[in-house]
Amino acid sequence: MAVNICFINTITGVEKMFNSLCSELISQDFTTSHISDETIIKSILKHGGLTKYAARRICTHAAAAEESGADIIQFTCSSVTPVIESASSLIDRPILSVDGPMALEAVSGYGRIGVTATNPGTLRPSTDLLINTAEKLGKKVNITPQLCEGAYAALFSGDAETHDRIVLENLKKLSESCDVIVLAQASMSRVADLIPEEERKIPVLSSPRPAITELANRIVK
Repeated sequence: MAVNICFINTITGVEKMFNSLCSELISQDFTTSHISDETIIKSILKHGGLTKYAARRICTHAAAAEESGADIIQFTCSSVTPVIESASSLIDRPILSVDGPMALEAVSGYGRIGVTATNPGTLRPSTDLLINTAEKLGKKVNITPQLCEGAYAALFSGDAETHDRIVLENLKKLSESCDVIVLAQASMSRVADLIPEEERKIPVLSSPRPAITELANRIVK
């Protein structure tokens, strides 16, 4: 029987990327569905972090995914990771964060970690996750958080060119002082792919591939 995977997104447009990664990395039979709710990220942006409204929506969507027959639920936004524990207490299906596997890879392999985001509501939870992961592993790391000022507003206004330019400038800046760069948002991975291989001074980690690799491992178990 096919495994039913439900993705919960806070922006539209990432569905194709995650479906493609599933096709590449999951060997079992599976089906995918998506719940995309941009009101969550807009609330987070407006208030500078998670709100009660956003938390309620996240939990409501997780319950709806279970009701619709999902066997496993994958969140795709780092901003909602702090609410996953609460959502998990309300349903009987596994819920996976998008950034946990990436954080583990970064902390396990590198000492100076740059973390960058375009959404200010994502930068803090992503930084906190790296700090908490390091503490659990007993690792000493130096984390440099950096916000790509103006990039998110440009993207929402339809100016992808300005968004990409700002992100690339920030990636180049972080590469001068860090051993690895962590992208706090899955949507930023497209921009990182624009950097020619010969110009990449340090690794740039993005959450989608490690997340779906972990998802595939969980399905096998």
